Amino acid sequence: MNKLSLIALTALAFAQATPVFAQTAEPKPLPALVSPKATQGLLLGLAAAGTSRIAVGGNGVILRAVDGKDFKQVASPVDSTLTGLAFADASDGWAVGHDGAILHSADGGATWALQNWQPEQNAPLFAVLPLSAQEIITVGAFGTIKTSADGGKTWVDVDAPTITGEKNHLNAIARLHDGRMAVVGERGLVGLSSDGREWQRIALPYEGSLFGVLPLGERGAAVFGMRGNVYVSDAPETGQWTKVETGTTSSLFAGALLGEDIILVGADGAILRISGSQRKTSVINVKGMNRDQVFAAIQMNSNLMIVGGDKGVLKLTLPRQ
Repeated sequence: MNKLSLIALTALAFAQATPVFAQTAEPKPLPALVSPKATQGLLLGLAAAGTSRIAVGGNGVILRAVDGKDFKQVASPVDSTLTGLAFADASDGWAVGHDGAILHSADGGATWALQNWQPEQNAPLFAVLPLSAQEIITVGAFGTIKTSADGGKTWVDVDAPTITGEKNHLNAIARLHDGRMAVVGERGLVGLSSDGREWQRIALPYEGSLFGVLPLGERGAAVFGMRGNVYVSDAPETGQWTKVETGTTSSLFAGALLGEDIILVGADGAILRISGSQRKTSVINVKGMNRDQVFAAIQMNSNLMIVGGDKGVLKLTLPRQ
């Protein structure tokens, strides 16, 4: 055997003994599994789409109730936990969540398409606010703000140092009655904006985490969060806030407007009604709530509320005032 033959045989033997490592493929989202118990699992967001009600939660689950009927699971393109959703009108809505997931529905929540998925950023999105069917803003972990001006076809990261510089989590966003946007987050963070790009940091006499914000009156806001803390202001840009005595240390995660009143829900099955005029709090006791954790709420009418939490979706009948 000549030298060239020996080299060739040696190379062949080495090639056969050496494992071949395939290039790592880009991770792709997996659709949510269909489960007969989806309505009993963790739910973190609720929204109205015309006469339908939509809920999202753990493992990418999306539920839909048409015309007030029972919730049923619909197909979801991701199995990432979905944390929030909102609709611009009866048709167009967006859901957001872990892995930077942003989903869009153009038919009132019946079907959903994936618009954004960025697991490599390790920054879940917590809330979304459509200003119209074209303009959307979403906020999340570590000061993440994303906006779209084309119905979600493209998304732009917003750098707003006044509220994102410290990388605090941005937990919720809402539109006030005068058109401005308010965002709340960790360490008592409150921000105001007219366009979603330039933000003003608002002083608050509280340094704990805030989980929600609701419009109050013509220009005001109510913010709420850890250990039952609630603050209201008729003009939040002034930094003048009034602490509402809630009588609870249960954290408050979500709320809904009921006329001039505010209904807040949270840990340990807490349900509170705050008078819009007198700013007084009353505890609402609802049969069957026990110590459930409630993370989302939406008002149906004057005494019917839908809530979502660690035990799925519930319809609650509230006592009349």
